[in-house]
Amino acid sequence: YNLDVLEKHLINLKNNYEVGFLNVDDENFGSNKVYTYEVAKLFHKHDMLWQASGVRCTSVTKDDLKFYKDHGCVSLKFGIESGSQKMLDVMEKKFTVQDVRNALFSCYDIGLHSPPLGFMVGMPGETLQTAKESGRFLGEIAARLRLPLQTLFGFTDIFYAIPLVGTPLYEYG
Repeated sequence: YNLDVLEKHLINLKNNYEVGFLNVDDENFGSNKVYTYEVAKLFHKHDMLWQASGVRCTSVTKDDLKFYKDHGCVSLKFGIESGSQKMLDVMEKKFTVQDVRNALFSCYDIGLHSPPLGFMVGMPGETLQTAKESGRFLGEIAARLRLPLQTLFGFTDIFYAIPLVGTPLYEYG
């Protein structure tokens, strides 16, 4: 998105609609660091608080997280997918459970809200063992946040794998 157009849009939102908070939905927020930093600077310039969804755990470092927080970011939402490395491999994800842990815990370390979202069950190859691995990971997150699992689970969606037409899961099915 053209940054000049974005800035004009931000000014319009602020001046005509009193908008002060933005939700950025993206498939891979932060992967283009130069652009993402410029967007964060624009948000900050116009006193906008913001959150981003669809952040990939391998697209951000702790320094990036600090920069975003210093520029008005209040929350980042990562797609966790699974707490089982076996299932992440089946899904052909290009990250590890440790990558997710690092990203989430870096957010927690600097006081940036990051709810554990996007757990998925029911992929081919899912077993009771792999589902328990996801449950353990969710428990580890709850312990790190010092929240009862029941409280944390109330804000965490568990998705079921859906074989949408045109996807590899559909073809497999």
